[in-house]
Amino acid sequence: MPTKEALERLDRVMNQLVQADQTGNEIDPLDIAHELGEVRTLLLEGTSVVPRPGGQGHYRCEQCGTITHGDNEPARCPACGARKFFKADLEMPIVDAGPA
Repeated sequence: MPTKEALERLDRVMNQLVQADQTGNEIDPLDIAHELGEVRTLLLEGTSVVPRPGGQGHYRCEQCGTITHGDNEPARCPACGARKFFKADLEMPIVDAGPA
């Protein structure tokens, strides 16, 4: 399950940061940034939306992650105005909220 692994990895990163702060040991910010990017990817791969009764779909904005529902993809995101969406229903194996 991608979400469980992501949370475990996030806990490890947080522990590394706390340990580095308490011991004064340096930690490479690029290593942390890379690991957080991997965690983000895992979280976005998880299924997140149950289809709405009546057949309406859910669409996640690529730019900001806002989810809207309807029979068709919206013309624009109501939150940020972006125009690119991903279908975000459970039958989709990968759900993405935008560029990594």
